[in-house]
Amino acid sequence: MSFLRDIANRIYSAWCIIIFFVVIFFQMLGFIAISVLPERRRTVACYRIARAVARVWFFLCGYKILIEGEEKIDHTQTYMFVCNHTNMLDLPMGGYFLQHYYKSLAKKELRYIPIMGYLLRTTSLLVDRSNSESRRQTTERVANLMKQGLSILIFPEGTRNKTDRPLKEFYSGAFRTAIMAQVPVQPFLFLDHRALQPVHSYRFHPGTVRVKVLDAIPTAGLQSTDADTLQQLVYDTMERTILSEDKNFKVQ
Repeated sequence: MSFLRDIANRIYSAWCIIIFFVVIFFQMLGFIAISVLPERRRTVACYRIARAVARVWFFLCGYKILIEGEEKIDHTQTYMFVCNHTNMLDLPMGGYFLQHYYKSLAKKELRYIPIMGYLLRTTSLLVDRSNSESRRQTTERVANLMKQGLSILIFPEGTRNKTDRPLKEFYSGAFRTAIMAQVPVQPFLFLDHRALQPVHSYRFHPGTVRVKVLDAIPTAGLQSTDADTLQQLVYDTMERTILSEDKNFKVQ
């Protein structure tokens, strides 16, 4: 029986991956078609295309979506969105449920991935984490964009969490930038995702994709010297919620 379940899961996982590349291909065509638009209109159009593609992919893969606390997000407010990075479901889910116009921050190395690299260059701000000057310039650019009203999404762990801990250590850039721009940090969490797509494999499992939005944390009046305190506050809040609600880490 376990053999049959394994075969069924291999077929399901292959289906999810094939459909992913199909919808990503059409997303790329859409991005090429709107590349002549002015930057602001192009950003809005990119967001709408990416959201539609994410919705199609989750639907065709049979995932159920559960979003908790979405009402905590003020759609007229600019945010520094931060969330945990569990597996390959995170990016499409961010595009699925965030109704803000935003750009994400991504590693510069990802631009070399076929198709995906083009999409990231279009929708994201790329940073070379190994270069301190690149990090500084990216921080200043992100802060200026946020002051102009564009929200930003950052995975403060930097990469997918392949450890047995709820969260990896955070990089400080998101919090220093939020203070520089004087915008609130809006944390949210992907919960129970490890069971849906084990991070060490390319297997997928059907189920409910769960997102929980936490309370926003204001930065008004904070100084650059408060960045470490803000970072620890966000980390502790996210870790505490994962330990109490994620079935992969829940303390019995």
